Amino acid sequence: MQAKQAPVRDELTGLRRGAELEALVARCLKSRPGGRLVVLAVAGLDRFHHLNELLGYAAGDAALVEWSIGVTDWLEREAPLPGGVLARVGGDEFGVLWQGCPSVTAGLEAGEALMSRLRRPLRVAGREMFLMASAGLAVTEAGAGDARALIRQTSAAMRRAKRRGGNTLETFRWEESLAPERRYQLETALRQAVSHGEFRLRFQAQVDRHCHLDGLEALLTWQHPEFGSVAPDVFIKLAEEIGAIVEIGDWVMRDACEHITRWREAGLEPPRVAVNVSPLQFSTPDYVQRVERILSETGVSGECLELEITEGTLLRDLQESASRMRALRRLGISIAVDDFGVGYSPLTYLQELPLDAVKVDRAFTCQITKPAGSLPLIHTITVLAHHRGLKVVAEGVETPGELELLQAARCDRMQGYLFGTPVPAEGTEKLLRHPRVLQQRLDSVANC
Repeated sequence: MQAKQAPVRDELTGLRRGAELEALVARCLKSRPGGRLVVLAVAGLDRFHHLNELLGYAAGDAALVEWSIGVTDWLEREAPLPGGVLARVGGDEFGVLWQGCPSVTAGLEAGEALMSRLRRPLRVAGREMFLMASAGLAVTEAGAGDARALIRQTSAAMRRAKRRGGNTLETFRWEESLAPERRYQLETALRQAVSHGEFRLRFQAQVDRHCHLDGLEALLTWQHPEFGSVAPDVFIKLAEEIGAIVEIGDWVMRDACEHITRWREAGLEPPRVAVNVSPLQFSTPDYVQRVERILSETGVSGECLELEITEGTLLRDLQESASRMRALRRLGISIAVDDFGVGYSPLTYLQELPLDAVKVDRAFTCQITKPAGSLPLIHTITVLAHHRGLKVVAEGVETPGELELLQAARCDRMQGYLFGTPVPAEGTEKLLRHPRVLQQRLDSVANC
């Protein structure tokens, strides 16, 4: 009997190739390990051709080798799921496969942890560099489809991440590809959601270093009479694709302002409310005028609002972004960079944009307590931001240990499930009337 030939590895990195990854995915999908899930990520390095043009192809190859070694070591030592496999599927694109994942949540957390790892710097030829990456992620059941289609759809999610500015993670849901009629129904329903009154805002508390209420973030939810609760990461992306996000974004700002007005009429003093702004919404030529009109019609001062804008949005056109931000700040509105630290030049553009705050991405917060984690980076961000006169907000705070380290790093505000989940306006009103509820919650967590 002829010996089975060993698979041919990638010549540069020594990793598995795309064909072998496809075969592994196929075997995973055919198996049924007790209902456990298969997790596939496809990552593409952002603007890698610029590195080749700047330093030459030899340096680019060396960077790919070091990057591959680092990710392989992470999969073996630090990854939240065991047994991860890394493959080079082409040029500057790589795949990561896990099998036996216990839940969708665990799969999504593995994807976020992978993105956090991809943002670590490399040292190549004596110089430190960052190889930012965009990634697509799929979490699916064994037997849910064929390997080639899953890889293709995950790669499409990766390309969608690149189109949205890069250096981010986009998820793919297998069931969406199997039901195009559902997508059409969702599109139709989404176009009518504002007029049908199906959107609601929930508010999540932000606290200062002493755990006193210091802000609120308005978060959008959609409850459809037929589809039920639709996940924001589904309907927000869909709204952007069909051009409905501008109308929805205006509704969010107006509704947030109307809540502020009602709370004040009830004798309460709400803190500044943060509202997320989509890239398409921010880039519309009349955006500032629409914001000004909403403030005028609701009678709310700009000092009551903080707009959260992703750094990828701001960096698309620095000059235009700065001009628009200055106009918004003249209205009294604060501007915060959302998902700070995951962009191309996270520590250099602060001096070029009229900002008030930076919001550290949850991918860094969840790594702060781990060995070789994100604490030094968060400390650096805090020192630099404070030097520029900016506030630092950390999102995704879930444990007392994370809170303690963030307090020591002198983060100005913190937000996360440790302080409470997003709640409807009625629950927020109770919090405004009885702010000591926050401290009581923290005390109960500490005593557990």
